[in-house]
Formats: sequence, C-alpha cells, structure tokens
Amino acid sequence: MPVFHTKTIESILEPVAQQISHLVIMHEEGEVDGKAIPDLSVPVAAVQAAVSNLVRVGKETVQTTEDQVMKRDMPPAFIKVENSSSKLVQAAQMLKADPYSVPARDYLIDGSRGILSGTSDLLLTFDEAEVRKIIRVCKGILEYLSVAEVVETMEDLITYTKNLGPGMTKMSKMIEERQQELTHQEHRQMLVSSMNTIKELLPVLISAIKIFVATKTSRGAGIEEAEKNRRFTFEKMSAEITEIIRVLQLTTWDEDAWANKDMEALKRCLGLIESKMAQAKSWLKDPQGQPGDSGEVALRVILDEAGKVGELCAGKERKDILATTKALGQMTDQVGDMRVRGQGQTPGCVQRAGQCLQGLDLLFGKVDSAARRLEALINAKQAISRRLDAAQAWLADPNGGPEGEENILALLAEAKRIAELCEDPKERDDILRSVNEIAGLTARLMELRKQLRLQPQATNRWPFMSTWKMCCCLSTMPILPTLRFLRLNVVKQGCGGTGSGMLGIPGRI
Repeated sequence: MPVFHTKTIESILEPVAQQISHLVIMHEEGEVDGKAIPDLSVPVAAVQAAVSNLVRVGKETVQTTEDQVMKRDMPPAFIKVENSSSKLVQAAQMLKADPYSVPARDYLIDGSRGILSGTSDLLLTFDEAEVRKIIRVCKGILEYLSVAEVVETMEDLITYTKNLGPGMTKMSKMIEERQQELTHQEHRQMLVSSMNTIKELLPVLISAIKIFVATKTSRGAGIEEAEKNRRFTFEKMSAEITEIIRVLQLTTWDEDAWANKDMEALKRCLGLIESKMAQAKSWLKDPQGQPGDSGEVALRVILDEAGKVGELCAGKERKDILATTKALGQMTDQVGDMRVRGQGQTPGCVQRAGQCLQGLDLLFGKVDSAARRLEALINAKQAISRRLDAAQAWLADPNGGPEGEENILALLAEAKRIAELCEDPKERDDILRSVNEIAGLTARLMELRKQLRLQPQATNRWPFMSTWKMCCCLSTMPILPTLRFLRLNVVKQGCGGTGSGMLGIPGRI
C-alpha cells in the first residue's frame, strides 16, 4: 500500500524518510552502545541547500498564484522547514565538536523529523492547489451541462456543442494526467472509469437534445418522453463528474471499507436491475413502444447498472459483462430507430426486440453470478486480512503457541476458497501451489519448535531460515486479478549471508 498518494510526493519524501530512519537508528545505537556519531557537516549542508531551493521555489509559486488557500497554507510550512533546517545545522556543528553530545543527538532527530513534516506539508499544500484547479474545470463543465435543459433550437444546439467540446477536452486531459500521477491504483481506475463513461455519454446527450429539439419543432408526439431522455442522460453525466470531483480529493485507500462499499453497490445494482426488468421487457414486447418511454428508460437503467457491476469485476468476466451490455445497448438503439420510423411491427424489428429479451435474461444471469463470486472473494479476503497479522507475529516469535498454526491453516483455507472461484486454471494452480508449500513449511516449523522445546540448549540454532522462507511464500502468494483490491502484503524478513540464518544467526535450513 503506497504511503504517499502521488508519485511526485513519493519521489521527494521517500529518500528523506529513509535518511531519517537511518538517523534514528544511529541515535538509538548511540543511546544503547554509546557509539559516536560521525561528522555530518557535508550531508547536512546538502540537505540545507535542498531545503533552501525548495522554499525558494515555493515562495515564487505563492507570489504568482491566485489560489488564496495556497497563499494562506504555504507560509507556515516554509517556517517549519527553515527552522528545522537551522536545527539540523546546529546539531551537526555540536556533534562535530562533541560526537557524544546528547542534546546534539536530540536536535538531529527533531530537525530531521521537522524537515520531513514541513516538506510533506509544503508538497501537500501544492498538490491540493493542483487538485483545486482540476475541480474548477470539472465544476465549470458541470454547470454548463445544465444549459442542455434550455436548448430548444438547432442553432442553440450548435452553439452548445461548440462551447462544450473544448471544456470536455481540457477536463479529459487533466484527468488523464492526474490519474497517471496517483500511486493508488484504485483511485486511478475510478477516475479512468468515470471519464470513459462521460466520453461515451457525450454523443448520447447531444443526440437526446437533438431528438428533443426536432420533436418540439415539429410539434410531434413524445415531447415529454424526449425531455425525460435528455434529463436522464444529463443526470448520468453530472453524477460521473461529481464522482470525479470526490475521487480527486481522496488521499488514502481503506481496502476493507471500500470492499464493503463495493458489496453494497453490487446489491443496489442487482436490486435496481430486478425492479426494472418487468418494465423493460414490457417495452420490448410492445411494437408501439417508442424511445423515451418509461420502459425504454428502464432498459437503459438496467444496462447502466450492469455496466457498473462489470467495472467491479476483472479479467474475462469483466469483458464478458461489458461486451454483453454494449451489444444490448446497440440492439436497443436499433429497435428504437425502427419504431421511430414506424417499423415496429415488421419481422426484423420484432426479431431484434426478441433477441434483446433473451439478452436481458442472459445478462442478468451473468451479473448475478459475478456478484456472488465477488461477495465470496471479498469475504475470503477480509478473513485473510484479519488473520495475517497474527500469523506474522507467530512466525517472528520462536516461543509462539499452537494458535499461530491455527491462524495460518485458517488463512490457507480461505486462500483455497479463492482458488476455487478462479476461472483461470493457471491462477488457480498458482494459488494452490503456494498454499501447499506454506502448509508444508508450517508443519515443518511446528516440528522444529517441538524439538526446540525438548532441547532448550539448541536455542542459538533456531531455524530462522525456514521462517523467512515461509514469510516469503506468504508475501508472494499470487494477487488475483479477479479481485483487484485483494492484497496479501507481508513484510519480507531479510536474511544474512551464506551459511547464516536471519539476522546473521548461524543455523541450518
């Protein structure tokens, strides 16, 4: 799980965080072993130069920006970074005079942490300002979309389309650049999904406005339905832009919370699909049904909700649902076009409507099956997450009791359930292979621990390498593309050189 939510922030702060970790270790070693801290004048001078440059660029940005929030939030970050840099320089000078100085060590840690914290504040403030720029463009599009409700002539429609196009292009470009900058894959996918939906709906909206204008100009029947269709498409686009604005402001990802949210969304989608099914089928069976009628709107809602379920899936299942949804949408368009031309009772139109009816049942079956699989995967993933920390703690504790083995076996049972849900044989085999290997290592580890209890004098030959192997197996258990948010992130434990176990302790494998 990424610590920093953008690649720029990560690239700047990650090295700083690593250096501070090194300083903290040096500080602790000095307190425990009384070790002297070497002369840090050169690296501290480099840090001071980098901080000065960062603050200079930041101040120039503040002077030229019109963002009042940035003007307000940047100066405190400047002060924190500069003060911390001064403290770091002072610590280096004190340590050069006395490598064992306790106050100097404290200054060193406080200054380093202050630089990390202040730099983080500075970068986050700048990033939030960049997000606000994108949001302003999104809100401008959102506001202009509502103008669709007052377009009543072809001239108005031409003007509306010309004005909307450049704004849409700008928003699309900004979203594309932003999603490439994010470190959380889930956030990237959400932005891309919403933007793709907006691109697909834009020509649908223009078409809906055109139908409304043509119907109103000719004073033909169905103007109310045409207006409903236009409003329906406008509301869908508005909802997607609102979702983009929400996701742009996210900086963290809670897997369990989002998994539960996804399950709630799945259940809502299925419920809505079921509630609209009878109305949609009734429209398909009625040769006189026209585009914009409530039945046709119900059918569009079904396809939209099925598409949402498809977006939550992955691999072959995702492609299958989305392809079926798209095909049914095209067939619905064809049925509507033929009925508008008065061909609703022709064999071709009746046949196409019948194919749509069959396709709806097929689509519902696929969506229902996918929802059940996703629910099972989410439940298994959450069960694994609940036991993973306890399993790792047991692996790290030579005196761990039998409950640790129980946690690992329960974890492996959940992994087997996931394997059973995999459609790809290779994925299934990879998971089962890892499960069997970990199970074998667990049994071996339990046997060695029993021997250790019987022979306390062998403590210095504790088989750390077997434990390390097991941790690596846990950490490399295949990540299923059938559930994007399934993660089995286990901290890998390092090992010593040839002939040594973890932490360089001698022992046998």
